Amino acid sequence: MTNPRLFELARMPLNVRAARIAELFAEGNEEGPAALGRAKRRAARREALRGTPLADLRRRFRSLRHWLSPRHFVEAALVLACMARDWATDGATPSTKACGQRPLGFCGRAASLAPDYLIEAYSRGLSPRNFLGVPTLWSPATHAVLRPWDFPRGISGADSAAVHISLDQSFDQILLASARASRDVWRHPVLDLALGDLYDAGFAHSLEVRDADGDLLAGLIGVAVGGVFTIERLFARDEEALARGVNNLAFQLQRWNFALIAIKAPSELALRLRCATMTRAAYAAELASNGCGGRHGRWRMSDDLRRPASLLGDYAMGA
Repeated sequence: MTNPRLFELARMPLNVRAARIAELFAEGNEEGPAALGRAKRRAARREALRGTPLADLRRRFRSLRHWLSPRHFVEAALVLACMARDWATDGATPSTKACGQRPLGFCGRAASLAPDYLIEAYSRGLSPRNFLGVPTLWSPATHAVLRPWDFPRGISGADSAAVHISLDQSFDQILLASARASRDVWRHPVLDLALGDLYDAGFAHSLEVRDADGDLLAGLIGVAVGGVFTIERLFARDEEALARGVNNLAFQLQRWNFALIAIKAPSELALRLRCATMTRAAYAAELASNGCGGRHGRWRMSDDLRRPASLLGDYAMGA
């Protein structure tokens, strides 16, 4: 049984823990094909995310240009100084307590990108980010958040070709589409690969929005820790389709008793959804108080939520 599973069990309500233990031991008795399948998926994912040498060079150049600009150079120098000071630490997950005295909410390097380490980091309000090619952990001073019961939001009523919404059906397709569309300096292929590992471990999830022909219009990837779902990657050929998909996701999370949706991915989505802000301390407290909630494993959209919300009154709370 892996450490992420132990983390999951520790945060489960007592009344469901015994049944989940039995399931996990049953999984542990499976022979090699399941593990081999995960290894093949990871190898295929790595190859797909590798990209061309030219694309890699452009990504590195964007990152250097960003951090060497007059606007960000001092912050970059401070982060590098913190990294140099912390480089010889024992690899324990950093605490958010020191983030207030560091630039941009930098909390230290990520000693690992394994699922158990990352889930522990997420549970403390930290998220992995690329800094000049080095995986690091960050906790900004404020977080963009919404309650699942505060929906519907962000639907303009404009035309959209979206007709079908699903969960965890095309994770790798969403991951690759968001990677190709992103120019975010915080993104790095190794972090995308780590999200894939979290998906295989049952902690990361994808939302897909498709048109009548089955073509992908929009999607997102997020990480669920306890009763908090953090959106990490976005892809949208149709912003209206994305907004409608997020509304359906919120209604689904509401039914599963999630407490919070956080948006880490840089985009217009937080503005469109009119997100509230939450301080670092309040966000960490929210994670701690909802640690026993959540839903591990593959997700499936409820049948009545597979049709995208088209009007603000399409779905009532708890429908």
